[in-house]
Amino acid sequence: MEGALSVIALVAVVVSAGTVVVAAHFRKERTAELRSWAHTHGWTYTDHLPRPLGEATLPRSAVGPHPRAQHVLTGRRRQYPVVAFEQTHTMGKGTGRVRHTHRIVAVRTPGPGAELQILRRRDRGASDDTFDSTFHASGSDPAFTEAVLDGVVTKWLLADPRSRSLPVRFSGDYVLTWATMRLDPDRALTIADYLIDLVERIPAEAWKRRAPGR
Repeated sequence: MEGALSVIALVAVVVSAGTVVVAAHFRKERTAELRSWAHTHGWTYTDHLPRPLGEATLPRSAVGPHPRAQHVLTGRRRQYPVVAFEQTHTMGKGTGRVRHTHRIVAVRTPGPGAELQILRRRDRGASDDTFDSTFHASGSDPAFTEAVLDGVVTKWLLADPRSRSLPVRFSGDYVLTWATMRLDPDRALTIADYLIDLVERIPAEAWKRRAPGR
């Protein structure tokens, strides 16, 4: 009996070690791919950074225990500084540990903004008739929220199909969007285009309402 238990324990150790080796191999391979993509596109790749968006606050769903910002890509898109990365956190302990990964794509705004989050409504009563019936917007500064969500922007959000799958958050010096998935750099570029399209429709007065300077 003791011999059988020893064999089982040995097998478990071997399997665990094999899993670690395979995971390390795939991580190294992915790092090489992203570094190559960054070099080809004139961007910069960093394996991980503590706060790639400075003082900006990430959405609650992307934040948790043992946070890590990894595979960070920085560059420019249509002259706007862009940051794209994976934000991970780990829940549970031991064999019950689960790592959650969110893709974050952020564009630096023309000026600092207040906290403002715009989510597509998913409840049964939601409709596409008006902005309020289609989206839920919550912000820390009513003046900033009103300036951003003027008639031009709300009509555009209602009409643009990308708004169905891309939530938006203004925080600090960035506007960002997130999703539960790994980072695809080519897809990140098209997402950055959406955020830039949004920023370019926001009246300049929205940024002037905030404190001067960057």
